[in-house]
Amino acid sequence: MTVNEIFAALGYVIIGLQSLAVVVFVLFSYQKASQLFFGGRKDINSEADAFMHSCFITAISVAVIHFSTSSLRDLILALEVEKMELRQIYYFFLFLMEFLFITCVFMFHKIRECKFSQVARIAMLMGLVICANQIVQFYIRGVQGYDFYMPYYKGIILFANVVTLFVISVYPVMSVLRQRKKQY
Repeated sequence: MTVNEIFAALGYVIIGLQSLAVVVFVLFSYQKASQLFFGGRKDINSEADAFMHSCFITAISVAVIHFSTSSLRDLILALEVEKMELRQIYYFFLFLMEFLFITCVFMFHKIRECKFSQVARIAMLMGLVICANQIVQFYIRGVQGYDFYMPYYKGIILFANVVTLFVISVYPVMSVLRQRKKQY
């Protein structure tokens, strides 16, 4: 197994775990599921509610954007264009999708008049790291044609995705711990 295959496999595992975190999040918040999907400022009555809504907005945005990106990425790679043009299209697309993630998290917080949790802030910061990394890769590999940055590029993407997975898993883990504490 090559390093590229390991990175690709880890990428799919992370996307799967992020999606699982969203499912677990909804399961632990099933009493308030309709509020989470369709609620607004009137449904946020405490700091705990604000934290839950902010985490939900972030987790859903991560899952939807990453799933969409991985689906559309294959379509872009199938385009029949010159190699350098394909690289430019590919990295610019990845940049736009990550920027869309940041925009979605920001806008949904503003629409719901929800305070940004530390989870949302860290996820958006990791989104900015990925955006910057995509632009660097766009220039180095897409414009200049060099491959020396590829290991750093993949490492940064993996790191940012693992951190994002960790922070969006905070709410489900805290919910489990709270429920166990109540039982004992």
